[in-house]
Amino acid sequence: MIPTTSVFQFGLGPSNDNRISTNAAALHICLLCHTRQTDFLSRSPLLMLQLAIILSTALLAALIVVGFASWHNRRTGKAKILTSRAAPYTSLTYPILGSLQYFSGHWDFLRSATKEGTVSFHLARQQCIAVDVDKRQEFFSDSRPAFALAYAVMLGATPSMNRDFLMHMGFDITLGGRAVKFLAALLRNERVNASRHVLYQYAEESIGALEPITNPFDSIYRTVFRLTINTIAASSISANPAVCDALVKIFHELDRSGTPATILFPWFPWWERVRRFYLMKHFHDIMMVALAERRREGRDDEDPLQFLLDEGLSSLEITQFTLAALFAGIANTGVVAAYFLCDLASHPSYLALIRAEILSFIDSFHPDPTLPFSTRFHSITLDQWLNPSNLPLTHRCLKETLRLRIATPFHRLNDSGADMEFGGTVVPHGTILTFHSSFMHHNEAFYVDPMRWDPERFGVERAEDKGRPMAFAGWGLGKHQCLGQRLGKFEIFLITALAVCSYDMEVVEKDGTPMVEMPPVQLNDAVVSPPKRDVYLKLNARC
Repeated sequence: MIPTTSVFQFGLGPSNDNRISTNAAALHICLLCHTRQTDFLSRSPLLMLQLAIILSTALLAALIVVGFASWHNRRTGKAKILTSRAAPYTSLTYPILGSLQYFSGHWDFLRSATKEGTVSFHLARQQCIAVDVDKRQEFFSDSRPAFALAYAVMLGATPSMNRDFLMHMGFDITLGGRAVKFLAALLRNERVNASRHVLYQYAEESIGALEPITNPFDSIYRTVFRLTINTIAASSISANPAVCDALVKIFHELDRSGTPATILFPWFPWWERVRRFYLMKHFHDIMMVALAERRREGRDDEDPLQFLLDEGLSSLEITQFTLAALFAGIANTGVVAAYFLCDLASHPSYLALIRAEILSFIDSFHPDPTLPFSTRFHSITLDQWLNPSNLPLTHRCLKETLRLRIATPFHRLNDSGADMEFGGTVVPHGTILTFHSSFMHHNEAFYVDPMRWDPERFGVERAEDKGRPMAFAGWGLGKHQCLGQRLGKFEIFLITALAVCSYDMEVVEKDGTPMVEMPPVQLNDAVVSPPKRDVYLKLNARC
C-alpha cells in the first residue's frame, strides 16, 4: 500500500490545558520582543525611516501585483475551474492561488489529494487534474494529450499556452509539429553509429580526466552533455570543451529560473523570467557563432547542425529545436548516469559483477588481449550495447536505478481546442493532467521494499514489474515513451563501461571519508535532481 501523508492541523494540541499554557507563553514572548523592539526603534529614528520605506515599497509592489492580476483576469476572463465528472475538486487548496502545497511537495500533495481517486485542483489560473494510480493505463495509453507544452507550463518555462502567441514570440518548441520528425531522424541507428567513434573518444577523454575524488553529478553530467551535443546539436560545439561548459552553466541556470511565482503568474515580468530570456539569448548567440563559422568556412559537415540547415530551418528555429532537444535528452540522462555509478559503488558485489560482465562482453568481440582496449571498445555498435542478452545484469541494474531515482510528476496537456473524455473524466481544454511516477516506482503494492536498491526484483524469478500492468515508467510508457531512450541508454552504458573498467570506486564525502549509505530518495522534486547532500566518488585507477 501507498503510505499516507500526515495532514497538518493548525491549533491542535494534546489537550486544552497544554494549548492555553503554550499560547500564554507565546504571548508573553511576543510582548517582551515587542517592548524591546519599540524601545530600540524609538532610539533609532533613521532605522524607523528605513523600515518605513522598505514596508511601503513592499506594500506598493504587492498592490501592483494584485492590481495587475485583477486586470489580467478581467481581460482574459475568469479562471474556469470545473469539477469534472469523476474528478471532484480537492480540499487541499487556498483561495485564489489554489493548491500551493503542490510546490512544497509534489508527491506528498498528489498522494494525499488522490486518496479517493482522481481530483481537480488549480494553480492560480491553471486548471489541473491529479490522476490516481488506478488510471495510469489511461494516462499513458491516451495519445491525445500533449507533453512538451505541459512541461513548459508546469516548470514555468513559458508565459502563455496560446499557440498564436507562442509562435509569434518564437516559443513554438514543437516547430509546428516538425520537431519530433527531426529528432527521430537525428537519433536513427545509422547516424549514431556513424558518429560513435567520436562519442567513444569524448567519453574516454572525460572519464580519463576524472579527479581522484569527483562529484559525478557534475563531471558525469558534463560528459553526457558533450555526447548529446554531438548527437543533436553541432560537432563544432562538442569539439570545444570550453563552449560545452558554458552551455552546461546556461542549462543549470535555466533549471533554476522556474519558480512557483513564474508558474502561478506566468504573465508577470518576474526577474527569473527576464533572466531566462537573457540565458536563452546567450544560448542563441553560441549557436549563431557555430552557424557563422560553418557558412564562413563553407563546410558541409555531416552533423546535426548541417542536417537542420539542409531541412530549411531558420537560425531561430535551429536554436528552438536544439534547446528543447537538449533539455529532453540531458535533464534525466545526465543525472541518472551519475546515480547509476553511485548505486554500483555503494554495492561492491554488483560493481564487481558488472565489471566482469562488461569485460567479457568486450572480449567476445575481440578476444585478442594484445589489441589495445580502445580498439576493441570502439568496434562495438549501438545495437550490441542495447541488446539485453549481451549485458543482462547491467540492464537490470540500470532499470533498478531508474525505478528508484525517478520520482517526479508526469504532465499532459489537453490542447485540442475542446473538452475531451479521459477515463470517465471530462478534461476541459487547457487543463493539465498530472500523474506521479512514485504511484508505481515507490508503491509497496508494486515492489517489495521499494526504497531499497535491489536489481534482483527484475530478475526472472521475482519479476516484480510483471505483477501489475504498467509498473515501470523509467523511459516513459504506452503512447508516451521517450524518443531518445536508445541514445540515453547507450550514453549511460558507454560511460559506465569506461568508468568501472578504469577505476575501483567508492562513495565518499567531499573530504574522502566513506559514506555509509546514499542519501534517501527525493520524492518531492519537480524533475530528476542530484541528492540534496553532496555525494562524491573516490576513484582508484586499475592497472
